[in-house]
Amino acid sequence: MKKWKQYDYLICALIFVLVSLVWSQLSNYTWDDDAISRFLNVQDAGNHPKEFFSSWNRPLFVVLFYLPVQLFGRMGVVVTMVLLTAGSGILLYRALKHKGVPHAWVAMVFLLFQTFLFGISRDAMTEPLASFLVCLGLYFFYRQQFGWFALVGGLLPLARPEGVLFLPFWLFPLIQQRMYRYIPLLGAGLAAWGLGLFAYTGQPLALVQEMLASGEKKNRYGHVSLTHHIGKYVYVLGPVSFFFFVWGYMENLRKMLADYFIMLQFTVGFLIYVFFAVFMDLGQSGGALRNLITLAPFAAVIGVYGFNYWWEMFTAPAAAKKNAKPAKPRDRKELWLFVVFMIIVAWLSFTDELHLRQTYDPEKKDYTIFMALVVCCLLAVLPVFSKKGKPPYVMAAALLIWQVLFTLYYENPLSHGNEERWGMNGMTAFVGKGPLQQQKVYCNHPWYFWAAGRHPNDTVRTGGISAGSKAAMRPGQLVVWESHYTGENYTNMPINTFLNDSTFSPVYVIQNPKKEALAVLFVKLWPQAADNDRFFASLMQYWPKDERLLYFKGVYERDRKRDVQQSVTDFTAALALKPAEPDLYLGRGVSWLMLNDRPKACQDLQQAAVLGSQQAPQLLKAYCK
Repeated sequence: MKKWKQYDYLICALIFVLVSLVWSQLSNYTWDDDAISRFLNVQDAGNHPKEFFSSWNRPLFVVLFYLPVQLFGRMGVVVTMVLLTAGSGILLYRALKHKGVPHAWVAMVFLLFQTFLFGISRDAMTEPLASFLVCLGLYFFYRQQFGWFALVGGLLPLARPEGVLFLPFWLFPLIQQRMYRYIPLLGAGLAAWGLGLFAYTGQPLALVQEMLASGEKKNRYGHVSLTHHIGKYVYVLGPVSFFFFVWGYMENLRKMLADYFIMLQFTVGFLIYVFFAVFMDLGQSGGALRNLITLAPFAAVIGVYGFNYWWEMFTAPAAAKKNAKPAKPRDRKELWLFVVFMIIVAWLSFTDELHLRQTYDPEKKDYTIFMALVVCCLLAVLPVFSKKGKPPYVMAAALLIWQVLFTLYYENPLSHGNEERWGMNGMTAFVGKGPLQQQKVYCNHPWYFWAAGRHPNDTVRTGGISAGSKAAMRPGQLVVWESHYTGENYTNMPINTFLNDSTFSPVYVIQNPKKEALAVLFVKLWPQAADNDRFFASLMQYWPKDERLLYFKGVYERDRKRDVQQSVTDFTAALALKPAEPDLYLGRGVSWLMLNDRPKACQDLQQAAVLGSQQAPQLLKAYCK
């Protein structure tokens, strides 16, 4: 048993790696679209070296991930990021072990299965890389290898630019230990970045310009409240990690910052992100909780302190001297008070639904976190009822397993999916088959390039949607319209830009259960009707029983070709495939109106209204009084 116990931290790391790799194969959903854009930028860095110096990409990320991406594509990111994160846990464990912190291996769970870090640790995101650097720095700090410690600190701004604000905390130990010769290493990363940009651009102040340009000019998110991050930090950590983190934080404050290096960095770092989100228009203005992942190692260490305070409730600490009288366990009243405090906080603060892992909706309730914390509290107090002096190994294991299970549930492989991404997946699959797969596709959504395995710089097969590209589109080329990246915050090309243009025709649509369009496919029509007929005929030959295609073929016949009678035939054929579709009755009803056959038109419009069409009642009122 002792032989296995010395490898418990490696077993935990191996479990994390295996679970993460399995999770990566069960879904293509990334944490957010930034991961896709950064992956595409790294993929193209060989052709555009400027990507190595971009503050948005983070230079260290591009350097570390360039070869894995070139050699293994997406899996290069997944495997490299998972191994880096597992390495973070090992480094943090070794650092605490060297310091003599009891139960140092618990940090492996509190870090690797910290809920948000686990969820993001397979994507092309930079927070886990910054977390790795912090763990590496802590490892060298506690081992007093200050040269390496300073060098790692110097790399922090290359992983997360706000890492510059942490450097004073890394400077203080060097001054305290009189390691003045290592202080320049804290600026080595920024110096290398600046020299690289100078060599590439020829401009001495290129780094300053790059850093200033990295902030958004327009705040699209709005600012959040001062309590935004505090009230939602439980989601970042997970219930068990949060429980012990709060306890460890409060105890450290009571002991006048017993571990100032951890406590001050966490506190100041947390306040930095709060300041960004409340007062500034940087990337934090939307209050993105994932940015707090950078602080994950500090939170994990504080959580281990809290865990040890809990453990001391049931086991007396070892005597400081050989013949000294053993100390008594701590007073368990503190445990009961803390549990009551946590349940009250959970009820008051964590029962509103969290929308997009960011903003509470007070109109909707979600008791997931509340119930998870209640279970945690129950597990924490159960050892009170066990035999006197018995170490709470079983309850400790149960608590750690509960943290892992919650994380695996909350960050399941499909947890980052949404209607928008589901719609883009469906549309990408559609245009990647049959007669459409050779056509050039214009799309702004990065998810298309992720799902299709294409790159935006492949101008032969892809293009972006804008007023300029629309004017240059050639017959047969396709447009995948969606409301997000084609909306007003990007190229501002509303769907009516294509619906009202007779040279484009809708071809297909992906809808949500409410019949709202998630993605619409348009084709640039040929001048000759015969070419357009062949195009739609090829689609129907490949998908003969797709009522959506028949519907849009009917729309083309009626609105573009002006063959209204043929549109009726197409709508009727579609209804034979799906008789309860309101859009099909609406489409045929409009065609009957155009043919001046009001009885049939009103009958179809009435049926469309019964099935839930929102447009049909207006037409009934206008034409079927």
